[in-house]
Amino acid sequence: MRKFILTLVTGLLITGTMNADKPDLIRPFLETYCIKCHGEDKQKGDRRLDHLTGNPKTLDEAEGLQEILDQLNLAEMPPEDETQPKPEETRQVVTYLTEVLDQARENARENRGKVVLRRLNRTEYLNTIRDLFDLKMVDFDPTVTFPPDDPTEGFDNVGEGLVASGHLLQNYLDAARKVADKAIRPGPEPKMIHYQAGVKIDPNGGLGEASSDKEARRDAGRMYIKFRQPLGLRLLDKKRGVPADGEYLIRFSAKAVRRKSRYKDSDLRYNSDEPMRLSISIDSRDLGATAHRIIGEYEIPDNELIEVEHRVWLEKGFTFHLHWANGPNGSFKRIMRKVLPKYNKDALYPARNPPEMYIGSGPELHVRSFEIKGPFFDQWPMPGFARYFPDPPANPNPDYLDASLIRLANQAFRRPVSPSELKPYLDLARQYLAEKEDFWAAAHYGVRAILTSPRFLYLTESDPGKGPETLDAYELASRLSYFLWSSMPDDQLKKAASSGKILEPDELRSQVERMLKNPKSQALADNFVGQWLHLRKLGEMPPDPEKNKAYYAENLEHAMLEETRHFFNHLLSENRNLLEFIDSDYTFLNGALARHYGIPGVNGEGFEKVSLLPEHNRGGLLGHGSILTATSNGVETQPVVRGVWILENLLGTPPNPPPPDIDPIEPDTRGVSTMRELMEKHRNNPTCFECHRKIDPLGLSMEKYDHVGAWRDRYAKRLPIDGSGKMPDGTSIDGPAGIKQYLKARPGQFTRCLTEKLFIYALGRRLSFTDRDDVDRIVNLMPKLDYGLQELIMQVVASEPFRSK
Repeated sequence: MRKFILTLVTGLLITGTMNADKPDLIRPFLETYCIKCHGEDKQKGDRRLDHLTGNPKTLDEAEGLQEILDQLNLAEMPPEDETQPKPEETRQVVTYLTEVLDQARENARENRGKVVLRRLNRTEYLNTIRDLFDLKMVDFDPTVTFPPDDPTEGFDNVGEGLVASGHLLQNYLDAARKVADKAIRPGPEPKMIHYQAGVKIDPNGGLGEASSDKEARRDAGRMYIKFRQPLGLRLLDKKRGVPADGEYLIRFSAKAVRRKSRYKDSDLRYNSDEPMRLSISIDSRDLGATAHRIIGEYEIPDNELIEVEHRVWLEKGFTFHLHWANGPNGSFKRIMRKVLPKYNKDALYPARNPPEMYIGSGPELHVRSFEIKGPFFDQWPMPGFARYFPDPPANPNPDYLDASLIRLANQAFRRPVSPSELKPYLDLARQYLAEKEDFWAAAHYGVRAILTSPRFLYLTESDPGKGPETLDAYELASRLSYFLWSSMPDDQLKKAASSGKILEPDELRSQVERMLKNPKSQALADNFVGQWLHLRKLGEMPPDPEKNKAYYAENLEHAMLEETRHFFNHLLSENRNLLEFIDSDYTFLNGALARHYGIPGVNGEGFEKVSLLPEHNRGGLLGHGSILTATSNGVETQPVVRGVWILENLLGTPPNPPPPDIDPIEPDTRGVSTMRELMEKHRNNPTCFECHRKIDPLGLSMEKYDHVGAWRDRYAKRLPIDGSGKMPDGTSIDGPAGIKQYLKARPGQFTRCLTEKLFIYALGRRLSFTDRDDVDRIVNLMPKLDYGLQELIMQVVASEPFRSK
């Protein structure tokens, strides 16, 4: 169900007579300087150039010549240990290739083809369902069983990689059923429940008298008896959770008693210096462990009863429990049998001691009362239902069914749909209604049909060979919304498409400005940045908990991600200079991450903008713990991975993957060899040298950051770290500061890299030879726009490729 259409008539690449009178510069140049390593006998880097003639008659030849031109401009070829061309030779070849490739691109533009049918990936599908029906997606994920989306060119929204399978189609059917059940909720508002235990809470505020229910009082006291064991409402658990989706109020009162007691912390496995903390978790018996999560945590003061209210959206079947988050660890049985006898001579070890022997002497977190009430709704019927089934009559008829499904299809298909276009869907729903004589069952059936339609699941664009080459207003609106929001257009964007104003440059720019201010633009940070910078790999190889206790105790993985997200969002919202990705004199930290970095003066859990000094070694992406940890393996740094990361994501010159018969570099577990020594042995392999001469200087210069991004001057065995290196063009670098200096001296190269990444993500396809002029234009324009990140996005949206099929 996916088509990748690439039509390029080879005759259009013929450059005509503009260069016919010029001598053949390319063949002699290739034979002298290139074919020795990239010819019939040897193909270093999987590149063979002996078939090139200098006239780009095919797309493959044009792209091969373009790669040669790029390498010459970067001064990376020929290698420094090979025969070098004279400057005049290089100048002539560069001039010739620039002219001939410019002409070839101009001719090819007239008949270029693109990916014209791209399905929604998992994230886009989930966000579209959220916005289509105005659903709370906190614990509702119909895509949980979808197969993963394979990335292409680093992104999982590229049409070429978004194949459809029978397994995926079955998942679409199952997901559509779940969504229809969630969205179509006719009838009266669900009845409210109110369960409580312990002391009854006065509805006028404050606590009432103790409940006469002995079982409830016992349950309320169970919290401090069982330490970290969950405390729940027995009736709610018995009924298998809340009866309906909605917002619920969870309320409890608690106080800390004897935080410090005669028991040693080591015996209780407990830190009495910390305030007691009570957490609320939610879970679902039907969904199992995957549904369990902590939704709130509160500090409980010593000897002072406080009341806490927490509102949360719960799906049907979810329940909640209270936990003493940092209470004594281990079982209560262990305390009674092994700890109590140390402090109480009357304890009958190893017999079962009565709980009363411990109660009143050790630390206790008292829960005096707790309750749940709900569901509460801002409006009923739910807005997603009322949008498509407004004011349903007591006995809705087939005409009402048709009108409702047409309203839904107009939104789901992201363009106006006529009744005749929707006739197959309407006929299915009507037939189901006639057979089952159940209107709402037929409505479910019709909704499921629309949600499994290719017109919903795919971002469809007409074949450029059968219509205009530019996107129409609705296609442009969809491309823009899925670029910036990873979701469907909103009402304002659809209105601009309906009027045709979105096709006007000023209106298009205005829409981008508006959309970037919307909270939904966080999708750009989550999905584009998460994939561009490989942040999604963070956590795949977690550090050893025993050797990296602070990493887990301080929740550093989350803090690292937040630093990079805050940093990107700041650059975007303030239209900051995109070269600050390379180096900056500020970042965003909370207290835990600041301590990890060794930066004083930052406290608390919230993130704040922090000024940096050179000795902090943190400015720019290269100092972010998220990237440094994601490019390590949880035990050791990986200089090769870090070097490749810089080449791919900052310089835009990724090396070829290693041959399958090359063994990876193994760390020296004895600690007697430095990483540099190990890599030098590896690089001496002639097969490895060509790529490693680019990778190793960058990776080794990052060695002063350890596997979780902390700064160090020596390895564990006190071996010194040498962060110096020499790039293929002869430039010397030393440490992260040297890499930044190297990158800042080449602002156009980083700008091109980021521009190309944005284009791939925005278009949902690979870049082709014909896109080169558009990228060049933006790169050349950015210095005049002060390298503003928001301006870069504006230029991508305004470009011809973005507005073309």
